[in-house]
Amino acid sequence: MTQRPSKKTTILEVAAEHFSRYGYDATHLEAIAKACDISKPAIYYHFRDKAALYEAVLLERFTALAKVIADNTKSDDPVENLSSYIHTFGTFLVETPCFSAIFAREIADGARSMPESCIVELSKTLNTLASILESGKRQGVFDCENPFMIQMMIVTTLTSYSTTRPLREKVSSVLAEVDRKIDPRLEDITDNLSQKIIKALTC
Repeated sequence: MTQRPSKKTTILEVAAEHFSRYGYDATHLEAIAKACDISKPAIYYHFRDKAALYEAVLLERFTALAKVIADNTKSDDPVENLSSYIHTFGTFLVETPCFSAIFAREIADGARSMPESCIVELSKTLNTLASILESGKRQGVFDCENPFMIQMMIVTTLTSYSTTRPLREKVSSVLAEVDRKIDPRLEDITDNLSQKIIKALTC
């Protein structure tokens, strides 16, 4: 028998959908409670307030992202690690569309609502990238480059890809049949992005 998710898990999942669709300011606990078929005080039993709920939604995902990236970039080859970093980041964003949408909103809004704990977790991914680039520099594979510049290229490209699927589908629907194949797959995006960044970095 499949075990039903806990009430706390349900709240987190529904909250992620609301935050991704409406943004932090326009998301209301009353609406989340109604969607969960619970009372608003039931949310307060698990989370102090909306800010705490938002932090829990994001922190869970930023922590998971940092871990999976660290797990997938343990090769001695910096080129392999950089490619894996980009592919892992892209796959995670596509597989967690609510997180991608929230992340994209925070980027566009200057991280105005981003909790400090989430910034700490996000910095871990940047540290991983910096270590990969530094390893490549030591091995004479990569030229020196600011990790934050590379991170911005990766994050901007992959969040845009992940969050523009509905728009791409609408555009593709009005294109001539021969032109509809221009909408790339995730593998196309991550492969192309990896190749371009590695080419730019290679000594």
